[in-house]
Amino acid sequence: MTTQEELSVRLKQLGIRLTPQRLAIAEVVVNSGDHPSVKEIYERVKAFFPYVTLATVYSTLDVLERAAIVRELPFQRQSRYDANLSPHANLVCVSCGTVVDAEVGQKLVVELQNILEQELKFEVASQRVDFYGYCSRCVKDGAPSNQ
Repeated sequence: MTTQEELSVRLKQLGIRLTPQRLAIAEVVVNSGDHPSVKEIYERVKAFFPYVTLATVYSTLDVLERAAIVRELPFQRQSRYDANLSPHANLVCVSCGTVVDAEVGQKLVVELQNILEQELKFEVASQRVDFYGYCSRCVKDGAPSNQ
């Protein structure tokens, strides 16, 4: 969990002009484990700043992405935003649409990246690993499973 103060210092160091709305948008994305969509970010920030606009959310996300604070994860239905820029796998529920970071497997993703770079002489600029299936909540509610 990143505090507002830590986030404020980080954004200022990157030369990003701070407004209360911009800081709130950054805080929502950085402290969300569920890879929120633009609409979800907008709704969460609107609870504190009723006059925030979707345009402000989009422009702030663009600034945060260019500053390498968040990454857009394009999906077929809608993009999601992830503040975890380290190598990891995303777990995507095909039933409810949630996207979360896998709590395990980071070392394997790094190892695969190293193999690709060393053995194939392929310079990896970025990576994204997604696993599609059913989250525990949807399985509990009766979604199909492989059991």
